[in-house]
Amino acid sequence: MAILVAGAICDREPRLLISAGLFLVFALAFLRATDVTFDKIGRTCSIRRLDVLRVKRTQLGFDDIVDARVEIEPMPDNPAIPSCRLSLATKSTTVPLTAAYEPGQERYDAMRAAVLDAVFTKKTRPAAVDPIHLLVKDGRILDAVSMLRVREGIDLKTATARVKELRKAQDA
Repeated sequence: MAILVAGAICDREPRLLISAGLFLVFALAFLRATDVTFDKIGRTCSIRRLDVLRVKRTQLGFDDIVDARVEIEPMPDNPAIPSCRLSLATKSTTVPLTAAYEPGQERYDAMRAAVLDAVFTKKTRPAAVDPIHLLVKDGRILDAVSMLRVREGIDLKTATARVKELRKAQDA
């Protein structure tokens, strides 16, 4: 079927085939997908990530997972709306479940709660961490100040002072 369509296009407008080919190349260059499966019986989490025609598989045991986090980053065009992604924290690293951030913190908080329900049936659930604290811990001071200003409705000087206090508290 596709060969017939391509043949018809080539006969009439060969330039259209070049445009379609370029579109396909760019589409494949930005193709990303992630599938995450939580196996409650086997107590494992399987992550399959497709990045630019490459598949990477990761498997984590529920005992290795210490937290599920909603990572937050201010959107470049509108800092008032936080963009989020879900990640799993292990004892040694943080494994993001998606490559990109997207808006919808309430949806990501609900996903975090569902993951915690599945993973932490036999142990104490970790408490939710304030996103500002995570940004400061990761050294993303400007993002922390920006998010704090939007969330609390405070001025730049007050937000900067609060973030400095958080940095001092974390260093102590």
